[in-house]
Amino acid sequence: MNATAGSDLAGLLKRLRMQAGLSQQMLADRALISPQAISALERGSRKVPYRYTLDRIAEALSLSEKARAELEQAAQRARGFRIEESMPVPAHNLPRQIAPLFGRAQVVAEIVQLISQSPLVSVVGTGGAGKTRVAVAAGNALLNNFADGVWFVDLAPIADPNLVPYALAAALRVQESPKRPLLETVTGYLSGKRVLIVLDNCEHVISGVRGVVESLLSSCPDAAMLATSREALRLPAERAYRIPPLEFPPRGRPSPEEALRYGAVELFADRMRAVDSRAAVTRDNVEAIVEICRRLDGLPLALELAAARTATLSPSQICERLDRSFEILAGTEGVSLPRHQTMRAVIDWSYQLLSSQARTLFSRLAIFAGGFSLESASAVCCDEILPAVDTFELLSSLVAQSLVMVDFERGAARYHLPEPTRQYASETLDERGRASIAQRHALAFLRLAERLDRDWYDAPERLWFRDAEAEVDNFRAALTWTLADGFDLPSGRILAAALARVWYAIGPVEGRRWVRLAGESCNDETPRAVLARLFIAEALLCGALGEYRACLTAAQQALQLDEDLDELQRARAKQAAGRALGALGHAAEGQRLLEEALAIAQRLENRRMQALVLGDLGTARSRCGDIAGARQFYADALAHYEALNLERPAASIAGNLAEVEFAAGNAAAALRLAEEARAGHESTQNRRSAGNDLCNMTAYLIALDCFDDARAYGAEALAVLREVKQTVLTAYALQHLAAVSALRPDCRQPDGEADAKKAAMLLGFVDAWLASLQAQREYTERQEYQRVVEALRGVFGERLPALMALGAKWDEEVAISTALEL
Repeated sequence: MNATAGSDLAGLLKRLRMQAGLSQQMLADRALISPQAISALERGSRKVPYRYTLDRIAEALSLSEKARAELEQAAQRARGFRIEESMPVPAHNLPRQIAPLFGRAQVVAEIVQLISQSPLVSVVGTGGAGKTRVAVAAGNALLNNFADGVWFVDLAPIADPNLVPYALAAALRVQESPKRPLLETVTGYLSGKRVLIVLDNCEHVISGVRGVVESLLSSCPDAAMLATSREALRLPAERAYRIPPLEFPPRGRPSPEEALRYGAVELFADRMRAVDSRAAVTRDNVEAIVEICRRLDGLPLALELAAARTATLSPSQICERLDRSFEILAGTEGVSLPRHQTMRAVIDWSYQLLSSQARTLFSRLAIFAGGFSLESASAVCCDEILPAVDTFELLSSLVAQSLVMVDFERGAARYHLPEPTRQYASETLDERGRASIAQRHALAFLRLAERLDRDWYDAPERLWFRDAEAEVDNFRAALTWTLADGFDLPSGRILAAALARVWYAIGPVEGRRWVRLAGESCNDETPRAVLARLFIAEALLCGALGEYRACLTAAQQALQLDEDLDELQRARAKQAAGRALGALGHAAEGQRLLEEALAIAQRLENRRMQALVLGDLGTARSRCGDIAGARQFYADALAHYEALNLERPAASIAGNLAEVEFAAGNAAAALRLAEEARAGHESTQNRRSAGNDLCNMTAYLIALDCFDDARAYGAEALAVLREVKQTVLTAYALQHLAAVSALRPDCRQPDGEADAKKAAMLLGFVDAWLASLQAQREYTERQEYQRVVEALRGVFGERLPALMALGAKWDEEVAISTALEL
């Protein structure tokens, strides 16, 4: 794809506008979209307009058929460019292996072989033995063996065994359901999938790991698990593999060439070259290097720490200092140490060689969970003892000594301590120091949460999500210390409220739990402004979960504290209440509140809040049957989102516009919009909304009598919606598949009656299921339902109610298997 596709569209649009003698403002007025949207398209900052936007521009420019076709082709080229840019990555999330893996080919092959023989393999060994790297290498070697992916779950950042299911769900991007245990949701998602789950650093949460693994083994027969731990899981199906040290030469004087055939020497030599590219294994230093490898028992992390010292010490000097350290620890000259003590002795030796400031920073970095940025390290660790201006140099020195690792995979440098060094660093903090750093950590991440809450309205979408997701473990740690452990309840309450947008995006069920814990901690001395923020957070998260009565209650409680709200908070509370009222059938009252929220957002010139409320007003008008009003509100919302370059909400609005066009009788236009919405949702990894788009596309295809395509889309929608636990939409997908069978021309033929009977019973099941969920069909599903019932009544006459009653007694699995047979 030509990388200039987006600029081709920008240049063409500008040329057509100027030929029509229109300014950007004049074109925007004619097209009923914002001038910012026109400007974004002409600058190329918005490469791909939605078809709806393009149609309005073409009509406003009064384009000839030829010019319109040229504009549409340019948009199609730009659309293809966007899709190419966001091509899906292979089905895994394995960490990138930057350095070569020395001396482990046989080990990796043996682990791969064990995984082919057993559903659970544990790689067991002391800290620093290289368990994680060989597990990742085995995962990479097995990518083609697991059709549904290889998924890496890092358990090092969590301290509570109860959080193991959350770490697994985060790796799989499975969201928690409010009415189902998370582990049950995860096992349901994995059921029938051929996956390999790599559980890394299990030892400190081993009870939680055992529970998760046992559940997966019993519920997911096609899944395999690879665990790394300092001890075996001790489960019946487990095959434990004790990782050997890297090999090193026997005693003697090998040549450099002979020594480099051993993995330990290869690794040491590679890390020496990382310090000084001229460094090499020579006849002068080979004996000392081999002795270092022997004294360190071939432990990879210990070798890396020792090799890092070649910047200032020769291998023979390193060997001498190691001997002294080991003698002190062992207490007797010549006594060898167990491997875990060897590892600790090397870390201790590296620690003692640090400057006092580097030691202080190293110790304080242990407070982080799941890594940290340079900015976070400065904010948390620096004070009058450790000036912020020195942070980068000190952190760089810790990286150079292999005590801290750095990763550039997310685009910006992110740091973490290898688990053995993190545990050592944590032990160097006394209780007073730990409490002080934990407080600074909590306050630093409170400030970050407040920034993310503010930036949600105007920050680049992908950068906002990147920053939010990167720090989830640190947010959990701060919430645990402040709220769950009760060390700073006032800060914890504000933190829980500030993180509502983050949890809305990545896990509303967990977010609501934290907000409710914060609410339960409130007392008569809690400031009313904090209470108001917690109510708004509760409303947001309950709305995300479709719990509109709870959403309305929380929003109304916030509005009762009106004098303690700022303008934006007032708009958020009114928007949440208005949206909930509409969903609960109180359209007029809900629209009034939404209009008040819109007026505030316009006064504040907050374009994202305006777009949010405009979308809700479109839904309100759609519920009232006002197609023209809904179309206008949605179009205005879409223009705002496009001008702001916000793909996720723009895709959702395109999906809403599709529903409006379908209600207006334009099924073909609805299908085009839904396909664009689906592409937008998939490019932003929004599986839940993409499933909704597939479901709607199935309905539109049925309306167009494209039954073969409808059945294919319906089956795909059913799979996705079950995966993301969208119960009501799953029922809709089942209805669509029943409709495909009932509305086919051959339904009335004698050989089609068996499928028609199944369709009738399936429809009866959907009726009963929706009633049990207290859910009503949306417009699209109501229209289709009436058409299907009429068709089935033509086949079965008075027998139809009895057939539907039979289906009402089915369970979900029978209904799904029947739907997929039709």
